[in-house]
Amino acid sequence: MLEPIEAASLQVMVYHRLKAALMMGDFAPGQVLLIRDLAEQLGTSHMPIRQSLSRLISEHAVVEDGKARASVRVPELSNAVFDDLRSARILVESEAAARAASRISRAEVQELERLNLIIDESIAARDAVKAIRANHDFHFTLYRIAGSETLMRIIESLWLQSGPYFRVLIEHYLATVEADGHGPVMEEALRSNREILSALQANDPSAARAALVADIEQAARFFLAMTDQERAKGSLDRTTEPRRRRGRPRER
Repeated sequence: MLEPIEAASLQVMVYHRLKAALMMGDFAPGQVLLIRDLAEQLGTSHMPIRQSLSRLISEHAVVEDGKARASVRVPELSNAVFDDLRSARILVESEAAARAASRISRAEVQELERLNLIIDESIAARDAVKAIRANHDFHFTLYRIAGSETLMRIIESLWLQSGPYFRVLIEHYLATVEADGHGPVMEEALRSNREILSALQANDPSAARAALVADIEQAARFFLAMTDQERAKGSLDRTTEPRRRRGRPRER
């Protein structure tokens, strides 16, 4: 006979569902998340939603929505904050990549090759959701191989704050893809992953570190160019209050 789910277990489950949604870009930058909507979607009461959102606020993944206690907002990143996250990611994730390169097995390399192939196929199919998931799985599989729980906790925190922009970036990446499934920006992104794999195959920590840095830097350059272009069009103004979008998370 099944045991009832304890309230504490339910809260943990809700937290991890919301955390995963943020990391996968299911919620857009600037989107307002109503507690009642989240409770309805997850089939829970308001209490575990409130508890989970309080934890996510402390982790800087969401922010309080003014004086309203019934909602939170996904923050929009200024260029300065994005650059700060980029610098932190470079320090931590490159260290994880270097450690992984010194201990990775052939079977683990093959798993990363499989995930990278999924990324390539997803891009060719213009499937942003699948590409985001495969990109997440590729990087976190790599970082787990490093064998450091401390590094993993820090990396998860950084991705939690950056996640809403990953989908924006992927969708803009796909806009550069030509009819044959390739484009200059996407080719550079795919080349970064191939260089990471080459370094891992050679068990070369220095090369793995450099390739991971190049991967993050390439994405950052594209983000800054994208925001500058949008600002020039008048659709993005970093000097104003963030957009106040409401509604459900994006469809997977």
